[in-house]
Amino acid sequence: MILEHTTIKEVADRARVSTATVSRILSGKHCHRSTTVETVRRAIEELRSAGPVLTGFESAAPESVGIVMFAYRDFLNSSYNATLATAIMETLTAEDFSAQFIALSSKRLSIDYIESLVREHRLKGLLIPEFDMLYTVSEQLAKLPIPVVCIGNLAETGLRYSVCADNVSAGRDAANYLWSRGHRRFGIVTMSRSDICQAQRTAGFLETLRELGGAPEQVMIREYRSLNDSVSGVISALANMQERPTALFSTNSLMSQKLIAGAAAVGIRVPEELSLLSFEENNELLYMPVPVSAIRQPTRELGETAVRMLINLIRGLAVPEHEVLNCSLVARSSVAKRNE
Repeated sequence: MILEHTTIKEVADRARVSTATVSRILSGKHCHRSTTVETVRRAIEELRSAGPVLTGFESAAPESVGIVMFAYRDFLNSSYNATLATAIMETLTAEDFSAQFIALSSKRLSIDYIESLVREHRLKGLLIPEFDMLYTVSEQLAKLPIPVVCIGNLAETGLRYSVCADNVSAGRDAANYLWSRGHRRFGIVTMSRSDICQAQRTAGFLETLRELGGAPEQVMIREYRSLNDSVSGVISALANMQERPTALFSTNSLMSQKLIAGAAAVGIRVPEELSLLSFEENNELLYMPVPVSAIRQPTRELGETAVRMLINLIRGLAVPEHEVLNCSLVARSSVAKRNE
């Protein structure tokens, strides 16, 4: 009987016998009952038919991990995704690991498909940048017999290990900064708050506004499901308001770029008439007609920290279950000082 890519421990687990029993049967030096020998033989055949299993690939070189991302149109063109993927790949390469990039559409968003790729590529672990649509399989991912590290959300995903930015504090910092600049009427433009990160940024902003003596119930909130959505609705609403917000907090940098362009198109001057503060710094915000202030997310650090956590898990080392990284304020000219 030949094991091929299967280990003795895997055979023993499936046959429900000891590894010593399997070893003796394979070597021909045994006095076991025929039923035991047949059970071991059947276990080997089943494992061989199923292909490589999820663990026990100690001989694979170099070690490989999977990077699972939900794919939408132009998803790799976003500054966040591109920066994060670069940081992950550079850190893995420095540690002599290879990577299998797994971009999933909604049609292939199933645990069975992910599990088949883990087997096919003999992956030692998985990195999951952001989650959102992947929430539907998070509980099953947590049960895979390889380590899984989520980037971008906390334990609400059902996964044990995660690295994220402190999104609640980011929202709080945004509110504190705009308030300190004299603003008292606010709007929030956010992606869908079904995404934990988006919800946390908004919640942090509103909680802090209440603590400062403001009226969170009066904040204009516009929510978008996709980055492909037009912001014309919120721009039109702003243009027609008699008493519009003096400051907007945008929880996504690409949405911030659309807001700057849309405001200019209807004659709303930034920052004289409308200040804009973005979450998630990207290189393009600096070069907008009005350079945009931002709460900077530590994108590279997220990727590097997650890789180190995953590698330590693969090596059997103890790691903290959750690491939360701080954001920082980048003040530019899109937020004006206002006296109300």
